[in-house]
Amino acid sequence: MGGLSASALIKQEPYLVIDHVSKYFVQKKQRLNVLENINFSMDKGEILCIVGASGCGKSTLLRAISGLDSDHGGQILIGGKEVVAPSKSRGIVFQEHRLFPWLTVEQNVGYVLTGIPREDKKKLVQEYIELVGLKGFEKAYPKELSGGMSQRAGIARALVNKPEVLLLDEPFGALDAFTKIALQKELKRIQRKSGTTMVMVTHDIEEAVFLADHIIVLDSKPGRIKLEVQVELPVPRDRNSYEFLQVKKKIYEEFFEDEKIPEDFSI
Repeated sequence: MGGLSASALIKQEPYLVIDHVSKYFVQKKQRLNVLENINFSMDKGEILCIVGASGCGKSTLLRAISGLDSDHGGQILIGGKEVVAPSKSRGIVFQEHRLFPWLTVEQNVGYVLTGIPREDKKKLVQEYIELVGLKGFEKAYPKELSGGMSQRAGIARALVNKPEVLLLDEPFGALDAFTKIALQKELKRIQRKSGTTMVMVTHDIEEAVFLADHIIVLDSKPGRIKLEVQVELPVPRDRNSYEFLQVKKKIYEEFFEDEKIPEDFSI
């Protein structure tokens, strides 16, 4: 009689584990809790979005995952190893692209690559420029790029080191609506092609539902997990489908509990 192998029956260990993470600041001798007993995990190759209002601790949590801020309680594990300091294994993309204005696109993307042969570096840089759709703009300077193109270059620079995890802090927050939607589609395509594990902070509920496999909703008083959602929608995702709108509605109601949300919710 056939059946699953022993290895198939063993549940794969989560790749990223946030274990009882807490963080507080002291202001005017008063303790201000920013994160309180945060617990969640995600698998390798997933996109996780952290959603919440301004000041709820989203970016603080992202900094802790990056290793830029290790002054917190609890543990953060990636691939079974505790995060205690910044590492090239974790790439970061900010809301502002932060490209060096005196360097071209290819120079910006290749800036983080050190200790590899020149030809290998050139080939790798070109590969990631093409991955983000900037072929033909290798010699362009940041001032010659649109906001969306600059963010593409920033994503290429973060990916070229082949990080274990890519962290994105509201990367499309400063872009117009049309450019934002185009880049959301691009990010989803890039992630599927590269297989990179991504953790993204956003206050845009629709963006989270479109991109994420797993959504964490943070409460702001203090920063605690209010809701976890596994997004089991087919890819590519239809923003106007009933199933998409229902996931969006479920999250929206966490922020506006007193509002009656219609079944055909489409804001």
